[in-house]
Amino acid sequence: MGYPLWLRLEYRNEVGSVIGLTASVCSEADFLDVLERCGVTRSNLLVVRINDKNYPVSRLDTLFAKLQTEGRGSL
Repeated sequence: MGYPLWLRLEYRNEVGSVIGLTASVCSEADFLDVLERCGVTRSNLLVVRINDKNYPVSRLDTLFAKLQTEGRGSL
């Protein structure tokens, strides 16, 4: 992926409500920070759009693995 990216994420929060987030990220570290701060996990992520194109959640497995490896978030 080339940066900067426009992200559109939809995910379920801890009470089950669907939350939408639009953000611009300039690096992988920024992307990881957005996921961690919002509590987005592989299991609660519903929709991913990058630069206004659908992006399969499964393609983000590497990012979620990095979060887990770095001990960030509760994946």
